[in-house]
Amino acid sequence: MRTVEPDEAGMRLDRAARRVPAANLHLTLHFIGNVWLDDMACMRGQARLVDAAAFELGIDRQGSFRKSRVAWLGCSVIPEALLALQRQLGERLQACGYRPEARPYHPHITVARKAEPIEEAPVCAPVWWRVDSFALIEVRSSAEGVQYRVVESWPLH
Repeated sequence: MRTVEPDEAGMRLDRAARRVPAANLHLTLHFIGNVWLDDMACMRGQARLVDAAAFELGIDRQGSFRKSRVAWLGCSVIPEALLALQRQLGERLQACGYRPEARPYHPHITVARKAEPIEEAPVCAPVWWRVDSFALIEVRSSAEGVQYRVVESWPLH
């Protein structure tokens, strides 16, 4: 996965914003939350069964979620292959008791927290990202901050 830096895309963040470390940048397909180990084993098994195509993702929009004070980078056109991957994974995870989000899927990369509002607009320099795998990420909080760790990843064809 290619790391997309906010400044590389032409996004300007206020000084008070807490940038997400490059190692933690990601695009969420489904937020699972805390689960039992047995459920996690089931989810990993279901993720292995996903049969989806690789695709190109154009990161060409910027904006923020005002209430949560999160700045993000996203796409103006969501590739059908991304929607198919997200949908198929959600369907498979339901076999493990997971309930997918009811709201429409809006892919984005969180780039900063505690950010002042940013109007949704095109970024100055779009970034193209070749997506050829997806992963299960474990998030742990520690005194050093939040750390993301890839538990397992699966290729797209």
